[in-house]
Amino acid sequence: MVEEYIYERERDLLDYLRNNLDDPSTRGTDVVDESFVATASQIDFVLANTLVKNVAETITVDGVTKRKGYDFTVAYGEGTSTTTVTLLTGATVDDIVLISYHYGPSMTEREFSRSDVVLPRVIMHFVIGEEEFAALGDLMEEGKGSYINVSFRLEIRDRYANRARIVASKAFNLFRKLRQKSLFRTNITRAGGLQNFDYDPDKEAYIWQFTGDIQWEILYSD
Repeated sequence: MVEEYIYERERDLLDYLRNNLDDPSTRGTDVVDESFVATASQIDFVLANTLVKNVAETITVDGVTKRKGYDFTVAYGEGTSTTTVTLLTGATVDDIVLISYHYGPSMTEREFSRSDVVLPRVIMHFVIGEEEFAALGDLMEEGKGSYINVSFRLEIRDRYANRARIVASKAFNLFRKLRQKSLFRTNITRAGGLQNFDYDPDKEAYIWQFTGDIQWEILYSD
């Protein structure tokens, strides 16, 4: 059994937001489609570009759709390092593996932005995580794992009041729809507490915030 971690689920959530929230500026918005011809049982595919921000939620192997988490994982590079997509089941020789991804700057990050970066910005800030044990007869009870309830605070900053409102509303709806997207081992999602803080002269931006609650299944090794 492979050990799993909260940061892996958090990275999946960040990918989901980046793949579905349109950036109204010109940062790294072009989708790159990279194809590979697989060797026998090949599982690792190294992307050509560095600074990869988000691999799409699905890829195709010989025309068959594969889902992140269930069928493949992504190991993101840092700085100038490369990013590797790993299939959980090896490809057949001469299979065409098609991977779509964005690279370069992104509107959505996990760190709070400075005042000199390009706006708008969507910041996904981890607030708290708590474990909830599986009950007898529960699906997770036979395995080695538990449920993790996590809360995030998402903050939207922009210099334009109406655009901040639009981006915040779209991000809020994306969190609301998260469960129906069948993100890997995601059980419960909830968005609430949407607030408008108006213009902050210190941050030089209009600010919106909301809270996102989520429950993941996370396994641990023996």
